[in-house]
Amino acid sequence: MAKEIKKPKKPEEPDLLPAMGLFTILIPMLLSMTAFQKLAIVEVNLPERSNMIMDDTPPEPDQQALNLSLAVTTDYLVIGARGGFQPNVYFKEMWTFRCKSDAKLITYAPEDVKSVVEGGHGPKCQDGSEMDVEKYIYDIETIELWAIQKESEEDPGRVIWGMYSSQGEGRPDSVYLDGANNFLALPGEGPLGLQKPAALKLPSAGTRVSTLSENSERALKPDAAASNIIYALSAYDVIAKDLIAIHTQFIDLEDVDNIIIVANDDTQFDKIIQLMDRAKEAGFTKINLAKLGG
Repeated sequence: MAKEIKKPKKPEEPDLLPAMGLFTILIPMLLSMTAFQKLAIVEVNLPERSNMIMDDTPPEPDQQALNLSLAVTTDYLVIGARGGFQPNVYFKEMWTFRCKSDAKLITYAPEDVKSVVEGGHGPKCQDGSEMDVEKYIYDIETIELWAIQKESEEDPGRVIWGMYSSQGEGRPDSVYLDGANNFLALPGEGPLGLQKPAALKLPSAGTRVSTLSENSERALKPDAAASNIIYALSAYDVIAKDLIAIHTQFIDLEDVDNIIIVANDDTQFDKIIQLMDRAKEAGFTKINLAKLGG
C-alpha cells in the first residue's frame, strides 16, 4: 500500500506587531532627545581702514564688581578695590625659631640674624646654645609681621602692642577687640616702640571683649583673664579685620567672595599662606595668586 506523501506547509508570516510597537515607542523618544542647532547670519559692516580710530583707553571698571586684591611687599600690606587702595599696613618682620637644643621658641629680627650669621655664628637659643649656622633657616617656625604705626613715609615707626589670648609658651592666639570693634592696643615705648607700653593693661575677669570670630563677644572668665598676654599686634590681624569689614559691607556684589593675593617672586611662602588663611576666615572662598608688578 503506497504511503501518502504530505505536502510541506506554507511558512507562517512573522508577527510584526511587537516590533512595530517597539518602534512606535522608540522613534518619538529619540526625536525628543535630538538637539537641533539654529544657525543665523549676522551682517557686520566693518569700517574702512582709513576711518578706524584706535583707542588705547582701558575700559571702565565694572561698577558692580569689587575687584578686591591684597598686595604684600617687603614693608607693608595693602588692600585694593575698584582702582583705589586702603592705607598701608606697615610691619616689622620677625623670625620665630624652634630651637632643637631646648625645644623652646625664640624670636629675632631678620637683620640681627643675618648679622650674626655673617660673623660665622648661628642664632642663639634660650639656653645659650647656637643653632647650626648652615641650617638655622630650617628652624624657623613662623614669620611674624608686627604692625607698626607710622606718621609719615620717613618715620621708622613704632611697634603696636595688643592684647591676646595665649596658646602657651607666651605666644599669642586670638587678638582682643573692645565693644566698638577696636583693637585693645597702643604703640610701644623706647626705640622703635619695642618695649611694651606701660599704659596698656590686661583686661580683668568680667571685662567684655570679642575676637575676630563672628559673634564672639563675651565676658572674660577668671582662668581666661589669667592666661592673657600683651604681644606685638600682628599685621595679619589688622588686615583680617579690614577684610571682614569689606566682605560684610559688599556682601551683595557678585564677586564678593573673590580676592587676589599679589606678591613678588621672592616673597616667603609662609606670608602667602597666612594671608590666604586670613582671607578664608574672612569669608573669601575664591583666592587667586598674582605676581606683583607683572
